[in-house]
Amino acid sequence: MAVTNELVKQIAVKLKSEEATAKGLLLPLLAIVGEALKDGEKVELPGFGLFKLLRLPARTVETNFAGMRQTIKLAASITPDFVVDPSLQINLSAPTSAPKIELDEEFRIRSIHTRKSEIGFIELVGKTIAKDILSLVPESLARQNKAVPFALEGKTLMVAMTDPEDQEALNAIRKSANKTIKPYISTSDDINSVLDQYSALQAQLSEVLAAEGDEGLSTVEEKISQAKDEEFDESSPAAKIVGTLLKRAVREKASDIHIEPSEEEVAVRFRVDGVLRKIIALPKEIQPAVISRIKILANLKIDETRLPQDGRIQITLDGKKIDFRISSLPTVAGEKVVCRVLDHASGVLTLDELGVQGRQAQLLEENITKAHGMTLVTGPTGSGKSTTLYAIISRIKDIAINIVTMEDPVEYRMSGVNQSQVNSRIGFDFASGLRSILRQDPDVVMVGEIRDKETADIAINAALTGHIVLSSLHTNDSAGAIPRLIDMGIEPFLITSSLNDIVAQRLCRRICDKCQAPIDLKPEDIDVISEEIDKLPEPEKSAAKKKKQFFAGAGCGVCGNTGYKGRLGIFEVLNVTEAIRRLALKRATNTDIMTAAVSEGLITMKQDGILKALSGETTIEEIWRVTKD
Repeated sequence: MAVTNELVKQIAVKLKSEEATAKGLLLPLLAIVGEALKDGEKVELPGFGLFKLLRLPARTVETNFAGMRQTIKLAASITPDFVVDPSLQINLSAPTSAPKIELDEEFRIRSIHTRKSEIGFIELVGKTIAKDILSLVPESLARQNKAVPFALEGKTLMVAMTDPEDQEALNAIRKSANKTIKPYISTSDDINSVLDQYSALQAQLSEVLAAEGDEGLSTVEEKISQAKDEEFDESSPAAKIVGTLLKRAVREKASDIHIEPSEEEVAVRFRVDGVLRKIIALPKEIQPAVISRIKILANLKIDETRLPQDGRIQITLDGKKIDFRISSLPTVAGEKVVCRVLDHASGVLTLDELGVQGRQAQLLEENITKAHGMTLVTGPTGSGKSTTLYAIISRIKDIAINIVTMEDPVEYRMSGVNQSQVNSRIGFDFASGLRSILRQDPDVVMVGEIRDKETADIAINAALTGHIVLSSLHTNDSAGAIPRLIDMGIEPFLITSSLNDIVAQRLCRRICDKCQAPIDLKPEDIDVISEEIDKLPEPEKSAAKKKKQFFAGAGCGVCGNTGYKGRLGIFEVLNVTEAIRRLALKRATNTDIMTAAVSEGLITMKQDGILKALSGETTIEEIWRVTKD
């Protein structure tokens, strides 16, 4: 490390000796410190400096060095760090010396080395930047250059950027702030979290309350006229509130926005990691203006408040197109609006990233690479079925095969895949679309959902005629898919001839890696866990019995004091074997089918969840929550 090399030089100068001699004196000290750090201790030597360990989580960093945009995946790591004592730092002349203790204690910093320079990487998520520091760089300039100030030392302003080598941006910030600029690199998510601190939603609410709003409007025609005028007026208070809500939902990775009127207020809630959180309560007076603004953006009728309506909004945020599916519903307190967030550019996860591992990954791999047949993904609404289907397509996608999808809606855009979206208003539904797809010479067909007998018939016939068919079905477990198809009117012999495997899944929240800590479980939980582990096949049973510790998140600023950040899937993959086919022909119940599958080595969703909890990925409480009957 640069600081250590400089210390060697300084010691050599003080002792009037060779650098090799100075290094020989320094190395034993570093060895002693290294042994102490193995136990996770901090070692502070007065007049010399502070040695400690930085625990860095796995994360993806978007960079733009020298005009080349790329994504860097940083694995979780433990990095030794040395902070020079201020009295010693004065004697060091290296420009890359470590930041002072005050800055390092507040922000997590590591270095990314390039061929020309050493640039610090800074984490800003969960950090609140002082207003006087933010004011040094105007919001418009910060947003334009994806650069935010986060600390000030003397006349040096620390600025986090996605492109710290953008000299034009640095010069503009230097001129505006009238400070010496020290650039750091950070992720887009981190910088967006600071950009959001520039403008507070509450300030916009005050502006709405101060304005006359709808109070001076006496007729529906006047309200419609004002709403239309505001459609292109981005400076109007209602426009600012709606725009801020949409942008904040995207940046907080919410899947849905709920705007819910009551007699006293209008509650705004975000669904983050599958759980609703109340974000803010809007005054009842501004409900008409906000609802009208959303309906205008979604091309809905703002004078129709008695019937449900559906529409769409598209915005561009941070260079990415974001779609919102809008649904309005009349209630006794006014119209409730729900916005489903569809980030097409968020990227398709791999099966491993979703949490399909071990035996289940092997079974799924074997079935999706067969020459023909159907793979069904099952689960309730919001369990991640579409995401798993996209991950499967990403795994088998190849220039040599034609993949065509029929979706409602298209949630992710995938290059090399022909994606089509149903439109029931004009009669273009799953069944009619699937017929057209089969005339497009497909190798792989993905149908978003099997909802009726007609769609099921066409999908099964496609699987029987040499196509790979991927689709989803609403059932509670994997074994329930076969009886569900039979209930639709599909003959059992067609199911057994076409179906390769069934994947059932749920989504549970990940433990926040910033505040993860070991916990003790209740005796009743331990009993259930032991019982489930005993039912596991080998070698999973032996591996699980060796692990004893469970974890939970204590709550911190990064995770909003929930203890959770992000989600992962728990799965069960039912391989349609000869034994399962015989039961299907007998029209057996899902209980009989599940019993047979478990005897052949199936790992249930609950068992998969317990294995992931033992690995520190989620909590037992989450597993009980998502798997309870």
